[in-house]
Amino acid sequence: MKNATSKPVRAVADLTSTSSGQDLRSGAAWIASETAEIQAEFLDDLSEEDLLALPFLFDFWALPHQLPPEGGWKSWVILGGRGAGKTRAGAEWVRSKVEGAGPLDAGRARRVALVGETIDQVREVMVFGESGLLACSPPDRRPVWEAGRKRLVWPNGAVAQAFSAHDPEGLRGPQFDAAWVDELAKWRNGQATWDQLQFGLRLGAHPQQCVTTTPRNVGVLKVLLKAPSTVTSSASTEANRANLALSFLEEVRARYDGTRLGRQELDGHLLEDSEGALWRR
Repeated sequence: MKNATSKPVRAVADLTSTSSGQDLRSGAAWIASETAEIQAEFLDDLSEEDLLALPFLFDFWALPHQLPPEGGWKSWVILGGRGAGKTRAGAEWVRSKVEGAGPLDAGRARRVALVGETIDQVREVMVFGESGLLACSPPDRRPVWEAGRKRLVWPNGAVAQAFSAHDPEGLRGPQFDAAWVDELAKWRNGQATWDQLQFGLRLGAHPQQCVTTTPRNVGVLKVLLKAPSTVTSSASTEANRANLALSFLEEVRARYDGTRLGRQELDGHLLEDSEGALWRR
């Protein structure tokens, strides 16, 4: 599958350049909005190998908030409601950093930190989850989980180590050129763990980190969002409705829509007022 991604990219580019002018980053949305004739033309132009590669072209399928912004940012924070696609965005960003043109080619990052609230959550959500790194990776680029060393190893030699916010000192010593931080706003030792990660994020020409979290009114997140080197994306649960059960959306909206909890957990809003305060912003 070394060159399997080239033809789908060209096919989308050729179709969109002659019609809507869109690029690969909105390919799936554009194809879905076109006629059956154009959809058939696109699919018929793909070989069996191309069809196998297409599900792993995340730029083609991604929602706008799941794609990293342009520019020389240090931290990309994705604020989203439950089920908004934050985990998938984080996993795909790691893929984009560690994978090269071919399965054995080096990517832009070689040493990655995966940091969650606990090691169990790193393993079960970020690594083995339905939207985690293993599920998102093509078979020829899929990393191997080494349980004893708590790390993922890719065929090209890139390594991602797992760390827990319950043990900030575990980040003292290792060094990285990229990091994926999940649910920062719920970490018990958030500031201490974040600080240790920043000291270790020192490899390469421009180390970067992706933060995927449901927003909460905590200091470490608020300071991060105000940093000039931070860029943000945000989305509500509804933004990813195509991948969620309709009964789930109906139930949570009926129960929590318009409430403080709903604004935070479904709309992805950072609520800075304290619950029950006499005066609000």
